[in-house]
Amino acid sequence: MTAGTTRRRPSWRAVGVIGSVVFVCVALVAVLLTEDPGETGGTGGTGDAARTGEAKPVRIGYVPYWDQRRALDVVWQHPDLFDQVSPVWYSLTPAGRIVLADDHHTHVDPAAVRAMQARGTKVLPTVTNLRNGDWDLDLVPAMLHDPKARRTHIRALVELVRDKGYDGIDIDYESLNAADRKAYTAFLTELGRRLQADGKLLATAVHPKTSNAGDDPRNLAQNYRAIGAAVDQVRVMTYDYSWDTSPPGPVAPARWVDRVIAWTVTQIPPQKVVLGVDLLGYDWSGGRGVTVSDQRARSLADAHGARIRRSEDGSPWFSYRDSSGNRHEVWWEDARSARAKLPLVDQYGLGGVFFWRLGGEDSALWPEVRATW
Repeated sequence: MTAGTTRRRPSWRAVGVIGSVVFVCVALVAVLLTEDPGETGGTGGTGDAARTGEAKPVRIGYVPYWDQRRALDVVWQHPDLFDQVSPVWYSLTPAGRIVLADDHHTHVDPAAVRAMQARGTKVLPTVTNLRNGDWDLDLVPAMLHDPKARRTHIRALVELVRDKGYDGIDIDYESLNAADRKAYTAFLTELGRRLQADGKLLATAVHPKTSNAGDDPRNLAQNYRAIGAAVDQVRVMTYDYSWDTSPPGPVAPARWVDRVIAWTVTQIPPQKVVLGVDLLGYDWSGGRGVTVSDQRARSLADAHGARIRRSEDGSPWFSYRDSSGNRHEVWWEDARSARAKLPLVDQYGLGGVFFWRLGGEDSALWPEVRATW
């Protein structure tokens, strides 16, 4: 996966995990569930927790390092819209040190940080196991299971936030193994304690699921209940229902997103849950999808004279044939389909919404967001 096509959430299938790993992880399910008594119980959320006088939901925008200028332009064009911004700037080494997410293409911009903070926007940079354009699935487990490396990493994250004057940090460690569950929980718990002692925020991204086990081993790596107790924000990646190596289909169908959030608030206090809204999609051909933005999708439809259609929940899609006669099918998220998910924030009393990602999106969405909250 290259930087220009990197998605927020890579498919487990797309990163080549072999069947033996799946077998081992499935075998661990019973043990892991036993380790978390009462995890399937509620947190007080009912699934209908309408907002009653709490603070306004936070609105968060992600700035990818590979399209930073265009993404920051969205922030500057809408100075009152984003309460928080997360630039994807950092990664880690197996020993726990902090490095740039891409050695050659990441540009940490202190002036942009100060300008956003001067406008009242909090900056929580993202630390990820996306490294030089590829997801490195060995980085985080190596750090988690080495006590020295884990201590080093926690200390490095706290010092990064202090030294750079950030308002907190966003942890986006994806596609971990079921065997990482306890160590990952311990890592977030200690990091949260250290950051909160400094008055800083800890956010983390989680894969979407509708049960503790979820659909694959990476879901078991994330103990929703324990994570919700450890951090300030749980950013739920409610997208990639269809992914780059799946058959073509909707990226974030509204009914599925609703099911994910309905279960999530039984595990995590709703005010800590942040709904993820994808602003991208895929152009599938030959069994593989390539990431497209709204602008790219509409450009393709215009170039090939394709008629844009809508699924029942409003997801836009079309098909076309390229110059070689190959059939393509394109599904993505635009203002109309994203708008269908926004009411879930108030319906469940969520803490807010994040947008993955800024740059190339359907700009008609922003007046809708501003009018909603």
